[in-house]
Amino acid sequence: MDFVARGTETEPLCPLCGGAAGTVRYQYPDLKIIRCRGCGLWRSCPRLSAAALTQYYEEQYYSEQLRRDGQYEAWHARNAEVWAVNAALVRDEARKRGLERSTAVTVLDVGSGHGFFLKECLALGLAAQGIEISPHAVQYAREELKLDVRQMPIDDLPASETYDVITLWEVLEHVPDPLKTMQQVQAHLKSGGMAWVTTPNTGALERLIKGARYFNFLNQSHLTHFHAGTLKLLLQRAGLTKVRRYLHWGGGTRHGIGALAQYSARVLRLGTELRFIGEKA
Repeated sequence: MDFVARGTETEPLCPLCGGAAGTVRYQYPDLKIIRCRGCGLWRSCPRLSAAALTQYYEEQYYSEQLRRDGQYEAWHARNAEVWAVNAALVRDEARKRGLERSTAVTVLDVGSGHGFFLKECLALGLAAQGIEISPHAVQYAREELKLDVRQMPIDDLPASETYDVITLWEVLEHVPDPLKTMQQVQAHLKSGGMAWVTTPNTGALERLIKGARYFNFLNQSHLTHFHAGTLKLLLQRAGLTKVRRYLHWGGGTRHGIGALAQYSARVLRLGTELRFIGEKA
């Protein structure tokens, strides 16, 4: 089925190439998943407005009620190994590229959420801080975990601030303009610095099997849906160099045969997560 976007807040043009024309891949009662005819990027139309997204985040991710119910700690328990692995990978890659100088490697986590990744970074000796738009998440990170987290979008980050490493863990699918976001990331990297990005994978085996029931499409806060080709193109157009997929072992609760299957899916680009690194020349 053909589709032409109107270019509005809830029905935007393609954020990667600016195209309006697309093809409907999946259709729900109040939502379509569109594949851009120009560049192949997938996106949700119509998507939630900024106000509706704020309400959705408070209901599903960050709120005082979720905090009182112990949901933050439950989230940490389910993903503790992921945060630990991510922090160790960032540290090891920074060392390989000579970013560890006389001072500690500086890390900015964009969309830092509860702050669990930052806590792991600090434990490894990285100079890590975060920015996050949710006031509830920022309050928890600052009060409970004693972290350096500011409530702001990356648009408001002072131009003078630059970092060795900037991370965006499962963030790009949420932002209205992912290309603009990555251009800002590139601007805040030091020369030779690295950007780490993870997003759900539209090319995942799970999506091929489940189709319209794939979790990435059912989450209303996921506005853009990447596969390996479109994510790499986005990072390149943002001005990053040496853009590549990053393969690693572990990062989750799987062990033994399960971990081997997980790694094999990553190698074949069929895993549920995409992980890329780009550098600033």
